[in-house]
Amino acid sequence: MGRSTGSAETRPHRKPASLSANQLMAVELGLYLLAELTPTASPAILPGLLTTTTPSDVVRPVWTAKQLRYLNRARLLIGQFMQPALWQSQLERYANLPEHLQAYDISQDRARFSTKKVGFSRNRIFTLKRLFD
Repeated sequence: MGRSTGSAETRPHRKPASLSANQLMAVELGLYLLAELTPTASPAILPGLLTTTTPSDVVRPVWTAKQLRYLNRARLLIGQFMQPALWQSQLERYANLPEHLQAYDISQDRARFSTKKVGFSRNRIFTLKRLFD
């Protein structure tokens, strides 16, 4: 038998990006936290935000009690994202999901994000908010 020539028929298909339900929820929790604490910041700051002991030094000079509570709760819920490589990997996979699965839009350069305005994503955002409140 001969070797494969690498034609389109024999090349393996690339799997589309996927996340488990837990991973999807964790990424969206991270984005929700960022939207609440630093809405104009890049998603890339999340690991630093989760690991710093003085969050006021990271992004903003004054934090409310509610924001500090959100940050502390996030450290428990999505502490795995203190590892920048894991956060970047999960964020990249999230950005490559089919749009109908995402509650957030993420820019091509991954520097900006925003909440989607469609009904299902508003329901998911409400659920995320309840996890922090």
